Amino acid sequence: MKICFLTNELSSKDGWSRYSLSLIQQLREKGINCRVLVSSNASKSDLLGVECYKVLPPPGPRLGKIFCLARNFLKIKKLIKECDIIHALIEPYAPIAFFLKKNRSLIITLHGTYAVIPFKKWYSHKIYSRVYQGADQIISVSKFTQKEFLSQVETNNAIVINNGIDYGKFQVEKSFQKKENSDKIIISVGALKPRKGYHISISAIARVKKKYPRLKYFIVGNQDNNKYYRRLRDLVRQYKLKDNVIFLENLSDKKLINLYWQSDLFLLTPVNINGASEGFGLVYLEAGAANLPSIGTFGCGAEEAVKNEYSGLLVSQGNTRETEMAILKILDNPNLARQLGQNGQKYAQEMDWSRVVGKYIEVYQTL
Repeated sequence: MKICFLTNELSSKDGWSRYSLSLIQQLREKGINCRVLVSSNASKSDLLGVECYKVLPPPGPRLGKIFCLARNFLKIKKLIKECDIIHALIEPYAPIAFFLKKNRSLIITLHGTYAVIPFKKWYSHKIYSRVYQGADQIISVSKFTQKEFLSQVETNNAIVINNGIDYGKFQVEKSFQKKENSDKIIISVGALKPRKGYHISISAIARVKKKYPRLKYFIVGNQDNNKYYRRLRDLVRQYKLKDNVIFLENLSDKKLINLYWQSDLFLLTPVNINGASEGFGLVYLEAGAANLPSIGTFGCGAEEAVKNEYSGLLVSQGNTRETEMAILKILDNPNLARQLGQNGQKYAQEMDWSRVVGKYIEVYQTL
């Protein structure tokens, strides 16, 4: 059995890339023959020894996609033809996989926002409806994503497989772990986009600062969205938080993991905006693996990544006051924070990729 995967790239650069890298790495360790087609502008693969071809159009403007697809069409067709199963690991490549699959089995993974955005326009609605209904299996990374997807198209081929995590990678020596009685540190991880809700968390931090004036809040994520980044910096100036809020990007995995372990709390308060939403929230599992309690929001995929009152706390979307109270509840109660963190570790361990990958293999074997 040879499987052809379509994704943007294999790296730790973003959620799509990290998911693709982890899944394919685990499948190869299980002896699955993998071929990977990635974007023509993909960075170097973090996975050595895998068949990787930079032939796909980059996710983005349609004109650029058309030119790239026209240039590499025959090569893509040939690479797919030599495989038994096609798995589009991210939504933008589902149409390419569908129209070139012929008699091969097709699987599509849905992550969140891009599972429903195509249905907002009539022409892409028609295309994606046909694509999804013609797939052999649709895998959603959360029940929330599946619910949003099924509200747009009728199909009976959808299942849920939650994202996994490389639990072992997040275990560090005690010397790297946070020291007792040091200043409070809160961390958020994720690209700077409005749907991540950083404008809510910064506003909440401004209130929490009154009780914890030396508090540090690290926001780690891609800053390409200049408009939103400027908005966040304006909030930092408005609330006089320049000594408290630190923006970081392009951290290595090692530095990010160490920062997780130096922190007291993981905070990410997603909001649903114009069809954009948090599909699952792998970063909550990463925080849990580092023994951190988490704060997320109801009404999105965070509900499955954070077990409310078990591994963290969930608050209403867009509610600064609830977010503030949740932060204080954890920072003010070390025993609660410790218990939530320990439970988060247990949950993350249950979601290790070595366990999750078996569910994918079952899907491949039934086709």
